[in-house]
Amino acid sequence: MRSLRGRILQTFGRTARRKRDRRTPDAPLREREDKVKFNLNIRNIVCATAAAAALSGLASAALAETKLVYAGYISERSIATTLDKWFMDQVEERSGGDITFERYYGGSLMKAPDLYPGLSRGAIDFSTGVPQAYNPKVYPLSNVVLPWITEKADAVVYAFKDLYDSNADLQNEFTSQGVQMMWALPFPDGGIWGSFPVRVPSDMDGKRIRAVAAIAWGVEKGGASPVPMSFADAVEAVNRQAIDAMANTPFDSAVNNGVPKIVAYASDAGRLGINSVSIASFNQASFDKLSDEQKAVIEEVAAEVPGRYVELINDAIATAAKKWIEEDTNVEVIVSTDEEAAEWKKVMGPVMREKYIETASEVTENGGALYDQFVELVEKYEADAVYTPGLATYAKMKAGN
Repeated sequence: MRSLRGRILQTFGRTARRKRDRRTPDAPLREREDKVKFNLNIRNIVCATAAAAALSGLASAALAETKLVYAGYISERSIATTLDKWFMDQVEERSGGDITFERYYGGSLMKAPDLYPGLSRGAIDFSTGVPQAYNPKVYPLSNVVLPWITEKADAVVYAFKDLYDSNADLQNEFTSQGVQMMWALPFPDGGIWGSFPVRVPSDMDGKRIRAVAAIAWGVEKGGASPVPMSFADAVEAVNRQAIDAMANTPFDSAVNNGVPKIVAYASDAGRLGINSVSIASFNQASFDKLSDEQKAVIEEVAAEVPGRYVELINDAIATAAKKWIEEDTNVEVIVSTDEEAAEWKKVMGPVMREKYIETASEVTENGGALYDQFVELVEKYEADAVYTPGLATYAKMKAGN
C-alpha cells in the first residue's frame, strides 16, 4: 500500500498532466517566443545603458577639450601662415587633442585691419597680422623694424622677441589691449625693381616709385615721389610704365608674381633689407584661462617657431632664386658692397630714427631709446645669422656658387 506522500504526489502529477494536455498545440512555441522577447528586452536595456555611459563619456571629453579660434589674412602659401599651421598642428598633437583650433585663413573670417581689434575684444583667440601697418595709432612702437637696419631676417626674429620681453613700453602696447605677443616673423628682404638702376640714394631723384610706410620716407629722402598703391597694382603700373619702379617688394613675392619679367633692374638699394614683420598673438584672457599644462605646451611649441622660420625662409628664397634663373630673364641685379651699404645707412639711418621717434611720441617719450635698443639687439644677433638675402642668393646661384 502506497504511503500518503506517494498518493499525494501521484494526484498532483495527474492534475499537472491534465492541465498540460488541455493546452493548445502552439503553446510551447509561444513560451519560447516569450523567453526570446524577455531576453531581447534585457539585452536592449543593457545596450542602452552602455550607450548612455559612452555618450556621457564623449560629452565629458567634448567639454574638457579647449577650442581656440584662429584667424589670419596672409596667404596660405606664405611662410608666416605655414608656420601658423605648423604651430597649431603641433599644439594639437602634443596636447593629445586637449587643445584644438578652429582655423580661418586668408581673411575668410576677418580682414587685416580687423584682426587685432578682434583679438582685443576676444572675438578670436589667436591671430597673425601686421598691427603696426593696419592699426598704427594703437601699435606705433611695433613699427621699429625699419628699412636700412639689417638684411638678416633671423637676427630680426630674435631681436624683436628680446625687445618685447625686456622693454616695458613695447610690452604695454600689447598688454594694454588685452593681447599677448608670441613671436614676430620678418617678411623677406625688399629692394627696388624698375626701369632704372639704383646704386646710390640720389639715383632715385625725380622718379615715381611705388612705396608705402617707412620705405616711402627713404624714397622721399632720395628725391623721388612715393606712390602708395597695392602690390598687385604696382606690378601692373610698372608693366605699363605708369611708374618707374616699385619698392616694398619682398624677393620671393617679386619672383612669384613675375616682376623679373617686366623690369630691367633689381637693386637691394643699399641693403634696404627687412622692413616689416608679421606678429602672432593670443587674446590675453583666452590664454589665461588655459591650464598650466596647456600653457606649457603652447609656450614649448612657440619657442621652436624661430628655428623653423630660419629653415623655411632660406629654402623659400633659394626656391625663388632657382625659379628666376630658370626663367632666364635679362635683369641687371645690383647687390651693394659693404662700403656702399654703409653709405646708404649713413643717409637713411637718421631719417628712420627721426621718423620713428615722431610716431612713437604719441605714446612714449622713449622712442629714441627703444629704436637704439632694437638696433643694438640686431647687431648682437647678426654675428651668428645664417640668412642670405634674396638678390645675393640669386647672384650666387646664377654664378654657380
